[in-house]
Amino acid sequence: MDLRQLRYFVGIVQAGSVSRAADRLHVAQSAISHHLGMLEAELDRELVTRGPKGILLTEAGSVLYRHAEAILRHLEFAKRESQSAPNKVPSGRVSIGLPHAIASILSYELFIRVRSVYPQIALHLSDGNSSLLRERLLNGRLDIAVLFADRHERGLAVEPLLLDELFYVTADSDTTPIRLAEVPQRPLLECGPGSNSRHVAEAAFKQYGITVTPIAEFDTLSALRSAIASGIGNAILSWSALYDGDREIALNHRRIADAKLVRTIALCFSEVVERTAAIDAVAKTLKSLVREPVESGTWQGVSLIEPSREPERARVPATANADAAEDNGNRLHPRAGRRAEDHESERA
Repeated sequence: MDLRQLRYFVGIVQAGSVSRAADRLHVAQSAISHHLGMLEAELDRELVTRGPKGILLTEAGSVLYRHAEAILRHLEFAKRESQSAPNKVPSGRVSIGLPHAIASILSYELFIRVRSVYPQIALHLSDGNSSLLRERLLNGRLDIAVLFADRHERGLAVEPLLLDELFYVTADSDTTPIRLAEVPQRPLLECGPGSNSRHVAEAAFKQYGITVTPIAEFDTLSALRSAIASGIGNAILSWSALYDGDREIALNHRRIADAKLVRTIALCFSEVVERTAAIDAVAKTLKSLVREPVESGTWQGVSLIEPSREPERARVPATANADAAEDNGNRLHPRAGRRAEDHESERA
């Protein structure tokens, strides 16, 4: 097995067929087929199956592809680091994954800042649910991921950034705090199984002995917001899940009066991937960027975790108190995350 074979194999997978891979790599199709055959013979496993619409990976092929892609990326990192060593200018490709809700707040501004300060870094941005991002980070397909995680994550280096509170999200005009036991008395919508907000909510229901039967679940955040706005049901979400400047709808968030649902947002790195200067530069830029909307109040429902402070537990039971009144009357306008009355006064 050599690097050429791995490059050809990755090329086949990414192109979807041997012929398209040959065109992209500017290599004869017979040569690519030959090297694929050599790989399969050495491993004594079929790596791909051919169909009318192209190739499909076998289980063995999927395993090899993950490793081959990581190996080739490590080689690219080594090349970029060597080239940038004399002048210490961070360069190369850096891939970062953000949860769906947080991506709407941070991704574009992160791209602009990295592009402005580090023009030699090629930033790859992606979003997804927590479990998908964690899997990609662990197998080396992401260099950095923002995850809902504490310090005890096997295989990950974790730097806590924020504490993120979950709210009862509804289109109703009532914004007073709601007790956790009242939540299942109305139709409830859930995020998909890979969602951290769902896991936190389910753990709270279990802790308090509350039975919940959701009427539907969504992996698509925009569809979930639309369903809530239409009055079909309500959901347990973070404030960031409601932030979307392109939408013409407004949703309310109600604090849970008797149980504070909080999770840790952390910057995470794989312990098996080398931290390059470019990765560190992007991480530093993101940490600086996160502070601004929190300190200005634009990003609601979160608080900063200073480096010297240990993160709190993900779920902190609390009795209803004066703090619950802080969000009374908070009606979110998605264009700026401010109260609707502020928005109306600006228009006037």
